[in-house]
Amino acid sequence: MNTFLYFFLGFGYLCLLIWGIVPAKKHGLFNLTNVLLLVILGLVYDNLMIAFGRFIGEGNVLESLNVVRFWLHALFTPTLILFAWSICFRIGLPWAQKTFWKVLAWLLTIGLILYELLTSIKGLELKPNWENGVLTYENAAQSDTPVMVILITLVLGIVSIIFIKKFRYFWLFIGTLFMILGGILAIWIKSFPIMNVLEFLLIVSLLMTKQFQTESKNSPQISNQLE
Repeated sequence: MNTFLYFFLGFGYLCLLIWGIVPAKKHGLFNLTNVLLLVILGLVYDNLMIAFGRFIGEGNVLESLNVVRFWLHALFTPTLILFAWSICFRIGLPWAQKTFWKVLAWLLTIGLILYELLTSIKGLELKPNWENGVLTYENAAQSDTPVMVILITLVLGIVSIIFIKKFRYFWLFIGTLFMILGGILAIWIKSFPIMNVLEFLLIVSLLMTKQFQTESKNSPQISNQLE
């Protein structure tokens, strides 16, 4: 059952990647909101690799493929900080235009990447883990405190509240709420990857927010709300 779910999530993320690439090509690939596509690419690989694990079997091949999962997570996921700032910048929020917030977004992103490289990648020791019919390789020395997830969720939560207050836009808040709910439920629900499912809903909400930002450029209503 869980293997099927990871296949479903992997192909679901592939569809989200296509959904994100099409408008990105139209409106320009080279802006920071498109770092979201890198995060989605990492999640495509992550979920499909978990799904294929039992078919590949224990050994050096699967272990090496799982090392890539940790590298993609460490390098791509922190860029959601840049995504959050860039959405605010491109939609025209006055505070986001200030150099201080741009520099802070970059510093937080780089800091989180370095933190992940030092705590998760450096000295990475993987061990096979069978759980609910799914075979993965997990970090034997994984920290119990998900610092990166907490900080990113906090930033997205703050931005989501700003969007509610300024634009009456609720989807980013709902997606962030799903992420928080997933983290709480995962403590008690061990037989079902609830966190992965609700994480998918978060990414959907981020893509919807990116689309909202793009469409707002030509919206007189949004322009009036920014005044």
